[in-house]
Amino acid sequence: MKHERKASRQIVSLFTGCGGLDLGFEEHGFEPAVCVDSDYEACKTLRKNRPEWNVFEGKIENFSFDAKVSGVIGGPPCQGFSTAGKGNPGDARNNLWREYFRVVQAVSPDFIVLENVAGMMLKKNRHHLADLIRSFEGLGFTMRLGVLNAADFGTPQSRRRLIILGGRGFSIELPTPTVSRHTTVREAIEDLEDDRSAPNHTPNRHAPHVVKRWAALAEGESDPNYHRARLYADRPSTTIRAGGGYGPKGNHLAGFHPPIHYRFPRQLTVREAARLQGFPDRWIFDGSKTAQGRQVGNAVPPPMAAAIAAQVAAALSAQKSRRRPLREAVTPLVLTA
Repeated sequence: MKHERKASRQIVSLFTGCGGLDLGFEEHGFEPAVCVDSDYEACKTLRKNRPEWNVFEGKIENFSFDAKVSGVIGGPPCQGFSTAGKGNPGDARNNLWREYFRVVQAVSPDFIVLENVAGMMLKKNRHHLADLIRSFEGLGFTMRLGVLNAADFGTPQSRRRLIILGGRGFSIELPTPTVSRHTTVREAIEDLEDDRSAPNHTPNRHAPHVVKRWAALAEGESDPNYHRARLYADRPSTTIRAGGGYGPKGNHLAGFHPPIHYRFPRQLTVREAARLQGFPDRWIFDGSKTAQGRQVGNAVPPPMAAAIAAQVAAALSAQKSRRRPLREAVTPLVLTA
């Protein structure tokens, strides 16, 4: 499908990864003035799919930008907050949102969007969240936050993420579900079972003893040596992760380790995982297969991103129609334990 450009509102995209959040915002007339990421293979994916986008490849600490833009979007790395791995509230990456804040101070946008794992709401991480909210309120943003499930927005995957929205002097409400029925794994990837032409769709070859072990698994049953389950065909997928997780002896598993296919005794391919994240097949992932899988697992599902972008666009239009200054009194957001 040919990419059709629409009239755009300029945004700065931080921690862009492979562009899932940006794809959703693109649907509603937003366009990145610049995308920022330190993962060179994710940057290759961005340049392959959107050569017209300006991509800054490097650490966010080395990034500066002072032009006025409509918004700043992005999801700072979440490993320290995650409940899936060994979340560490002292992880240095937990403070990368401060670099996001620095950029917001410089570009003075009308809105901000931050995405993170739901684990940021846990008591052990709550002080980081409270500090973040206070900091942006200090710049005049009215903050709203909540945990959304990507399955409620047409993504064939149960994926709960914390979404934080801020309008400078106006509120942006969280989106409500856009579908009345969740899309299943079978509906999303069944057509790929006999398709070898789809991009990023080369199955891994597993050792015979692994194939035998996985063939014996029922839907929903986990392999204790792999710590992943066989997917249910007629339910949304479990969360697609970027990291490998941990083996039976507590050793870290390198590489991309997605769930097991509901029909075949093998891992999902990168394309199947991408489908379960809501990416269109025209979005091609670059780099090694491990890097492709990591990009998919780290991404914001485009359908959920589009629902968020729709709320942002509506709030911006409503604010413009009121024809009054954007800077209004801000009602502080109280975080309860």
